[in-house]
Amino acid sequence: MLHMMDIKEDQELQGLAYHVFRHLPNIPHRLGEDSELIASLIRIGTQSPLWHQRLRVLINMQVIYFRRLFLLSQEQQRSLYDCVAGMLQDGQLEVRLGAASTLSGMIRCSPQALRTVMVNDLNTAFKKMLIDSPLPKKSRMNPAGSGTNTPTPEHARLVLTRHAAVLGLGALVQAFPYASPPPTWIPEVLATLANKANNDPGMVGKSVKTILSDFRKTRQDTWQMDSKAFTQEQAADLEGILYKSYFA
Repeated sequence: MLHMMDIKEDQELQGLAYHVFRHLPNIPHRLGEDSELIASLIRIGTQSPLWHQRLRVLINMQVIYFRRLFLLSQEQQRSLYDCVAGMLQDGQLEVRLGAASTLSGMIRCSPQALRTVMVNDLNTAFKKMLIDSPLPKKSRMNPAGSGTNTPTPEHARLVLTRHAAVLGLGALVQAFPYASPPPTWIPEVLATLANKANNDPGMVGKSVKTILSDFRKTRQDTWQMDSKAFTQEQAADLEGILYKSYFA
């Protein structure tokens, strides 16, 4: 069906394949009968050479997780989380953004016990990714006399890793858009983004500013209460970045 969705010469077949594929997660299965479907979605998401196929399976992963949340085994739940979190490092930007949105939705709908475990694990993992992948100084990236500004493969890998970490941390924050006051770990996450990645060039720094801005916008009505969850330093960092972004 995924291949049929790419046959541009037959739009009717494309449309039918799309609708059938989108409804696959809605087919009722008895306990354990969905294992092959879940394994196939994970395999396509991690191994398909075509980025639009990897992007499409994210929708079905999200639906099957929502619909069968209380029927999935712990191993299947963890496999889906690991797959989506891993797809944050996909080489295609659209897939990374889709994975971030999917991860945020999965966390939001998870039971409290599972949500707490996954937030703690993913928070630790994404912070480590960001801190352990610092960008080299400009002088090291382009030493005097090198005559080129072309990024090296290592630099591209670092940017991809940092972007994955930023999107992952942003997904955790965006999973709780209206919790007031915010969960106790959110101020530290926002401070990490502000201090460790805000000055990154390109898509990484832009993603940080978007995450911080969206957090502030959704809390305009409750900010007087929500701001008390931040230390004075954390609040100053957040407001400083938003102030600079507004007048940029």
